[in-house]
Amino acid sequence: MTCKNCGHTLSGKYCSNCGQKSDTQRINYGYLIKEIPNSVFQLNKGFLFTIKELFVRPGHSIRAFIEGKRKPYYKPVAFLIITTTLYVLTAYLMGRNTFLGDIIVGFGEGIQDKNETPDLTVVNWISRNQAYFIILVLPLFSVASYIAFLKSTYNYFEHLVINFYITGQQMIIYLLCSFIFFKENLFLIVPLLIGVIYNFWVFHQVFESKKVHTNLLLVLFAYVIFIGLIFITGLLIFLGAKVLGY
Repeated sequence: MTCKNCGHTLSGKYCSNCGQKSDTQRINYGYLIKEIPNSVFQLNKGFLFTIKELFVRPGHSIRAFIEGKRKPYYKPVAFLIITTTLYVLTAYLMGRNTFLGDIIVGFGEGIQDKNETPDLTVVNWISRNQAYFIILVLPLFSVASYIAFLKSTYNYFEHLVINFYITGQQMIIYLLCSFIFFKENLFLIVPLLIGVIYNFWVFHQVFESKKVHTNLLLVLFAYVIFIGLIFITGLLIFLGAKVLGY
């Protein structure tokens, strides 16, 4: 038996060469639940290495992590939480709104233009709790990507890991963009375009056995499914609130 991280021959519970556990279970519900308390507050050199790898060879790195080479990489849930917090905190210290915040503000202003007394409770909550909102909608996008790439061998929880890493790195991209693109409306779309292109690039590397145009169509299909899921979820929440009298 060899180590999935470095290829060294294993003789115990841990690799004597790199220190990774010999038993690297497949990513599933249990793996993600155990990861949260074990890694969220453990910031080490793997964090910067993960950022570098997700810039240079993102899809290949994520695929290697899923397939068992996990020692060098920062854990996905912790990575997303920390990068999102860094982005939101940096925007706050710079006295600016985040990219997501700008979209939310624009959406709220659009509602106000059409309705003199709109109920912006949900919009305001999202604006104040952007990190939580991102984490809440990621499972929906993972459902969408899982459906779009249904013929692949990856399960839903492995899609969650893919999207944790993608979204975490997008937070780094948006953070860097905040130093380049200011509040001019002309440039508000630039971070979004970069994020979408990055998303496609990662999925194309993860599923490199498929052709470029096939992966492009599947990612676009995932976005369509995601928008549909958001609409359905919002409708259910609205109907539930009506039934409960809110």
